[in-house]
Amino acid sequence: MSEIVANRYAQALFEVAEERDLIDTIESQLQFVAESLYEHEDLRRVLMHPQVSSNNKKELVQKLFENQAGVEVLNLLRLLIDRKREAIIDEVLEAYTHKANEKRGILDVTITTAASLSNQEQQDLAKRLGDSLGKKLSIHAKVDKSIIGGIQLRIGDRLYDGSIAGKLAGFKQEIKVGRQG
Repeated sequence: MSEIVANRYAQALFEVAEERDLIDTIESQLQFVAESLYEHEDLRRVLMHPQVSSNNKKELVQKLFENQAGVEVLNLLRLLIDRKREAIIDEVLEAYTHKANEKRGILDVTITTAASLSNQEQQDLAKRLGDSLGKKLSIHAKVDKSIIGGIQLRIGDRLYDGSIAGKLAGFKQEIKVGRQG
């Protein structure tokens, strides 16, 4: 649910950024805010705390980010605070970045493996995928031991599951319904 809501805020911000030719600037400002909240746990706790008033949160955001964020990002933060949606700033950044990359002709690809890939392995995979798709890629690597082995690729909204867990789930489904053919 929060992903859908975050996407709406990101879309509105992206439209403003596009009108004002500030797509990259706003993306880096959002990134700065999200990183600040990630790096400073106390700040994050204050902004997420339900007993801290909205006015106090907005004052804090204004003081902390007025020199690093433009009016568009500050307005977004104030709006999120007013609507008690401070917790979705990371999702807004992710959705905004996806929209910016789409505009740049870059595909977002999430690679999930059971063990971490080296930088060289990520680069090799990105090059091969990019060549086969004919696009530039933005690669995000994740480790999820539950896939057991193999690889999952999420390209945009599509999931390509070459994981052992995915194969086992497929076999299980075939056994349940009986193989037709």
